[in-house]
Amino acid sequence: MQYFKSNKRIYVSIAIYILSIISLATYSYLQEKNHIYTALDLKLKTAALTISSLLPANFHQKEMAYDENSTQLNSINRTVLSNYAKNINITNLYTLILRDNQILFTSASDTPIDDNGVDNNNIEFLTTYDDADTQLYHIFTDQQPRLIEYQDKWGQFRSIFIPLYASDGSIYVAAADITIDTISFQLNQHFNKTILISAMFMLTVFLLFVMQTVSYRQQVKQLRDKVAQRTAELVQSEAKLSSIFEHSPVGIFHYNKHGVLLRTNRHFEDIIGADKNGLIGFNMLKKVQNANLSKAIKSSLKGQVSTFEGEYISVSHRKKSYLEVDLVPLYSNTGEIDGGVGVCDDITLQQQNTANLKKLSRVVECSLDGIMITNTQGVIEYVNPSFTQITGYSSTESVGEKSNFFRSTTTTNATYNELWNSISNGDEWSDEVQNQHKNGDLYWAKVTIIPMTNACGEITHFIGIQVDITKSRIISKQIAYQAKHDMLTGLINRYEFEHQLSDAVCSVQGSQLTHVLCFLDLDQFKIINDTCGHAAGDELLRQIAGLIGDNLKPNDTLARLGGDEFAVLMRDCQLTEAVVAANEILDKVKKFQFIWKKSCFSVGVSIGVAEICNTSGNTSEVLIHADLACYAAKDLGRNRVHTYHDNDELLTARDDEFRWVNEIKEALNEDRFELYAQPIVALQDTAQKPIFEVLLRMQDKNGALISPGVFLPIAERYNLSEPIDRWVIDRTLQWMKAHSQQLDMFDHISINLSGASLGDSDLLQHIMTTITQAKVSPQQIMFEITETAAISNLASATIFINTLSTFGCQFALDDFGSGLSSFAYLKNLPVNTLKIDGIFIKDILTNPIDAAMVKSINEIGHLMKLKTIAEFVENDAIKQKVETIGIDFAQGYGIGKPQPIDKMLTLNQLS
Repeated sequence: MQYFKSNKRIYVSIAIYILSIISLATYSYLQEKNHIYTALDLKLKTAALTISSLLPANFHQKEMAYDENSTQLNSINRTVLSNYAKNINITNLYTLILRDNQILFTSASDTPIDDNGVDNNNIEFLTTYDDADTQLYHIFTDQQPRLIEYQDKWGQFRSIFIPLYASDGSIYVAAADITIDTISFQLNQHFNKTILISAMFMLTVFLLFVMQTVSYRQQVKQLRDKVAQRTAELVQSEAKLSSIFEHSPVGIFHYNKHGVLLRTNRHFEDIIGADKNGLIGFNMLKKVQNANLSKAIKSSLKGQVSTFEGEYISVSHRKKSYLEVDLVPLYSNTGEIDGGVGVCDDITLQQQNTANLKKLSRVVECSLDGIMITNTQGVIEYVNPSFTQITGYSSTESVGEKSNFFRSTTTTNATYNELWNSISNGDEWSDEVQNQHKNGDLYWAKVTIIPMTNACGEITHFIGIQVDITKSRIISKQIAYQAKHDMLTGLINRYEFEHQLSDAVCSVQGSQLTHVLCFLDLDQFKIINDTCGHAAGDELLRQIAGLIGDNLKPNDTLARLGGDEFAVLMRDCQLTEAVVAANEILDKVKKFQFIWKKSCFSVGVSIGVAEICNTSGNTSEVLIHADLACYAAKDLGRNRVHTYHDNDELLTARDDEFRWVNEIKEALNEDRFELYAQPIVALQDTAQKPIFEVLLRMQDKNGALISPGVFLPIAERYNLSEPIDRWVIDRTLQWMKAHSQQLDMFDHISINLSGASLGDSDLLQHIMTTITQAKVSPQQIMFEITETAAISNLASATIFINTLSTFGCQFALDDFGSGLSSFAYLKNLPVNTLKIDGIFIKDILTNPIDAAMVKSINEIGHLMKLKTIAEFVENDAIKQKVETIGIDFAQGYGIGKPQPIDKMLTLNQLS
């Protein structure tokens, strides 16, 4: 009986123990279920809130509709959402909108695979949610987040739906799903584990009676191990959530119901410009200075999902940013608002880009160039006002048309094929083409077409820029004509004539062919010019040019070399034949009567004839021969023809000049020139750095220096000035390159150019190439040309100066005032500086006329924004006088004597 009672107590104890175990298991299961649901709901909410940061900022705006980019955009969104869902173990992520009382999908992650391994059709952009739970409609109306368990064609889910707002205020719902099967699997897993543990515990009861204390201790140990394991799992789960929070690509911050920051992630700290220690505990409601942001935070604490976009200045670090912030309220277990979560992004760069685009758009609208934008098929999508002005077609008439609708028939198909081949390959294309205005007129345009590409390098559009160059082409043709022709007579000028003469000289080399060169110098021209004026002189030259031209063969060339000098190139002509023709011209001119204002004048002409054959030498020598023969005709009494012969006694008087010519040529070949320099100092702005002018000296064979006044006039007369100019330019730039570290001591360096160089396009190109190779700044170089040379070669001088000025060089007009028409020509010469002729400066203290002339030149120069330089400043009194007048710079022995160029580097030379 006692045993039975004892067993009964044991059975009761076991039953109580079993009931306790079952109760404990049930309690554990309920606790675990509650824990699992709480963790999953938090994960769903975090995932749903993160969707807005994963999609484009303007994705859910009200005007959102399906277009040609929707498929690509939907694919991108699906990939982004699918990757994020996979990373956080969420079944589905998607967004919904309510339109026309239908719920539509706007984005979604990949749909799950069914039991047969088949992909249930992925959701496309703006697909209707056919079997949407009715509760979803309430979310759009009451705009409150909801947790719902429901079943649709994709399965049974536990889901969270959170209403959010797009940047334009449009509402959309972000949702995250997890399947009920997944939740059940976790619960069953724990339930099985609990049953297993309970069974073990019950088995242990029996073993306790057998094993007693040992079994009890083993149970305690097992229980402790299980607790430790569960604790580790919970810690690991918390670490994962913390990692997602911390490494989110957007800034996230958590604040309590008082607006105090409780937690921030790294990206938020980077955006705000403060560390975590400075942010935690920060009261946003009290310290945030932006009223709109403070208002949005307060709204979230009232249960509203709010948005802020605007400028933000950090309180702690004064960092200025342009932020986009979404704020969502958080609720406690009792349903009360316990704070909120904010998601923010720094869109400062985006705002700057938007502002820059507005500026660029304004630039395009105001551009003087015609601009059009086409798609890849060449259909015009945009034209600016200048385009309509150039073509005559309005924007309405142009947009939608093919880009070649205004092309002219003069532009070949080959040109357009080349155009499309270039731009289709992503290359820029540029050329001059002729287009047709709306009124039917043709015009020339400089057209440039540039392909536009997207981030993937694919061509999306073409930008066409056209500049109307019709007028500039006409001007270019006029300038080109003027560069080769004499404007008074219409004949070719010296520059073009010497080119043709050079070709003729080359054509006789190694052959029996002969040509003849004639120099003609009018006699008594100066008398008519001085008596009747320049108008009469100009008319006489025109009539004489016509008279001479009428007596030439079709293949002969007549040129006006300058002043009253003409030249004739008689091609394929024997010397005797040419002499006959020259005498005929002489007789015609003798018989010619020039009538001017009822007065009658007679003129004569002195003609020098020189043969061009394979023994007559080069072009320079032929020119010398004809020039000497012409001078001999004058020396013999004028109004006659004289033929050059090697043994002509009349030409021996020119031997000295020939010797100098040879001496100059040998000096060029043997490098017997030396660079000197003379300083030019500022008078008005004494802080300005000095200038120095490069001068030239020639050494004879014994090393003695020869003044340029001796050899330069001969060099100019016999066409040697251009190679001398080239030598000076090359050596000066070599010197500047070698002393580049010392060039800061000078404002710039001045180099003289002869009149012959102004028409030499090869020298022009050589100057720019040499400056570039020497790595010298063009702004440090100023070229000086004399007023006489510039006026004599006005068209060539203008082209020469404009080209080098565009390149960066400066120009000074030397000896200004020496010509009678200085001021008339000045406005046509694009120079920077006037060097007033020293003839006015040297007597300025004693001659009031010179002083008045200098003052006038200086005032006119300043009115034209030109700097002025006084030459021949020989003493302090003259320096003080020109300084008082207001002249900008001074040069002369009173300032500094010419020295070898290296001595310019000595500081006392610059004082």
